[in-house]
Amino acid sequence: MSDERPGVRGLGAAHDERRRHIIEAVFAIVDTAGTDQVTIRNVAAEAGVSVGRVQHYFPTKDALLSEAFAAINDRGTVRVDAQQDEDPAAMLTTLVDALIPGNEEELRLFRIAQAFEVYALRRPHLRDRLARGYDDLAGLIALLLRRLAPQDPPDTFLPQARELLALATGLAGLIATGAITPEQARQISSRRLADTLSGIPPHTPTIDH
Repeated sequence: MSDERPGVRGLGAAHDERRRHIIEAVFAIVDTAGTDQVTIRNVAAEAGVSVGRVQHYFPTKDALLSEAFAAINDRGTVRVDAQQDEDPAAMLTTLVDALIPGNEEELRLFRIAQAFEVYALRRPHLRDRLARGYDDLAGLIALLLRRLAPQDPPDTFLPQARELLALATGLAGLIATGAITPEQARQISSRRLADTLSGIPPHTPTIDH
């Protein structure tokens, strides 16, 4: 039986913790100096471990960055999932809000994610994963919109979903530059979401006779 299952104490837990510690060091370097400064030696120094320890888990710089790219995207997914509610309109509000950084830690993760997006654009396999992630988010928003009007065709709300996604990510970028505050961003997104929801006619269930 393997000892490397997540959450298992002992060798598996220690293995996972050491990997996470190294990935956190990658995040710190990316946030302060960019992906170009991620090297095995720099990551080892940031993590306070030997070069050999880093290479044991991640033999190359590309392996480090690919794993860190996956980790930052997984964090975004978990954050969105954690915001979900049963009511479609409430779920839409919390999902869009989750895409807009509201505190220093969320802003840090957004900066890191943006740096990794630039890195991914030059690498087809990561670029494709990035595109799929955005497609999945737009699909989820469209699904929630359609739950408010299930009589409409499945792809009816995809254009509106992409607009809301583009607005949220754009607002996040403005927060990162200091052009607007998180509060101002949420006011803008709330107005746009309210406009979108007001354009959806209320669903009246049919009654079978």
